[in-house]
Amino acid sequence: MIDNTENYLDGDVLTVVSRYEEMIKANELYYFDVHEFESIIDHYIEKNKYSDAVKVTNIASKQHPSAISIQIKKAQVLINRGQHLEALAILNKVQGIESSNKEIWLLKGNVYNLMGKHKSAKKQFDEALKKEHENREDLLFRIAMAFEQLNQFDIAIDYLEEALRLNEEDTEVLFELAYCYEKLGLNEQSIETYSRFLEVNPFSDNAWYNIGIVYNRISKFTKALEAYEFALAVNPQHSKAYFNKANALANSGKFEEAIKHYIEYLEFEDDHASTYSYIGECFEKLNEYDQALNYYETAIKTNEKLPDPWFGMGLILMYQDKIDESLVYLEKAKKLDDENPDYWFALASAYSRSQSPQKAVKAFREAIDLDPYDPTFSITLAEFYHQNEKKETAIDVLLESLGYNPDSTQILNNLAAYYMLLDDVSTAEHYIKKSTDFESHNIQDIFIQFPELEDNEDFNNMILLYS
Repeated sequence: MIDNTENYLDGDVLTVVSRYEEMIKANELYYFDVHEFESIIDHYIEKNKYSDAVKVTNIASKQHPSAISIQIKKAQVLINRGQHLEALAILNKVQGIESSNKEIWLLKGNVYNLMGKHKSAKKQFDEALKKEHENREDLLFRIAMAFEQLNQFDIAIDYLEEALRLNEEDTEVLFELAYCYEKLGLNEQSIETYSRFLEVNPFSDNAWYNIGIVYNRISKFTKALEAYEFALAVNPQHSKAYFNKANALANSGKFEEAIKHYIEYLEFEDDHASTYSYIGECFEKLNEYDQALNYYETAIKTNEKLPDPWFGMGLILMYQDKIDESLVYLEKAKKLDDENPDYWFALASAYSRSQSPQKAVKAFREAIDLDPYDPTFSITLAEFYHQNEKKETAIDVLLESLGYNPDSTQILNNLAAYYMLLDDVSTAEHYIKKSTDFESHNIQDIFIQFPELEDNEDFNNMILLYS
């Protein structure tokens, strides 16, 4: 919300506040001029004592019934108390008397914003801008912040871009504009704007940290690491930079270094369960399963409602062929988050190895329904049907998935293989041709999954023809 309160809290104001409180205790009525009443109201607003502030506005209104500034203050207090309609009624009334006062339009914009009526708020703010010419850049920034605080980043950007046109080196505007671009996923614009900010203010750890987040999001992990290192060089106490640097290292496959930074992060923050889980995952990637299990167990003890360590435990136990134990942990992860397709997929894989075919198929289907655009789920379910001598059903699964993933060479290659196993040479050739239209250099990988076709002369000739 745009803050219309000025800071009057000097010694004179405290004297005025003391005199006012003396009046209340004595149950008498002293005289205060309009400026003194405004100072008293601001004092209570800054102390978040809104009931006291309302009481002052009521007394002030009786002493100065024609003072528009007192009515504006009263509206401001009511907004802070969440009494939006009452505030709006006052503002509409005083607007009819003093329509040139930009503060009235700004407060009306605040009310509409807080009521979720962002288009109406924008109209009010734009009217306020028409009343202000000398401090236009500052007003544009204040309006942008009002929208940004309510996550209306697209609207905030309009005002910030206009403010930046007035002053291209305003670092406050640059930072907030880059942040809004970041929140909207406009990664290139965000990076460019953060870079402009850092040219002016290279010692901002928050800007280095934020640009690192954007680089990490677009998989430029080296750039992300450099940004986090700059953030930590400027501010060694920037705890989130340790955490995000660890994430970037893990994403780069540098798991040992990532573990080091996750452990450093543990010294700063209280949310240890997630960090223990990430450390466990790094050890898992390093195939150090005992260490991974230890950290996953610690994460579960720290927060048993966090699904990731349950999932990690389940995966490792499955790798170790401890299927019954694995199922306990994977079921728990799924129960904690039943909309995660990876959890359902792992559960399906475990069920497929526990001689529970119906449960396996159901879990595969759940994973596919949650994310039909990941061909791995459908390919694995098709392979499960293949292992159970149901090639036609395997084909049906892949044809369904092809509707969501028409460019997947994996699905096309698998379809070609299944049709070849059914001696449907022409259809197999159709899918081989479609696959090689997209990509031909990995076509030989099909024999890894279907070694029984290695000696099939027709299939080999087909691959040679189109690769």
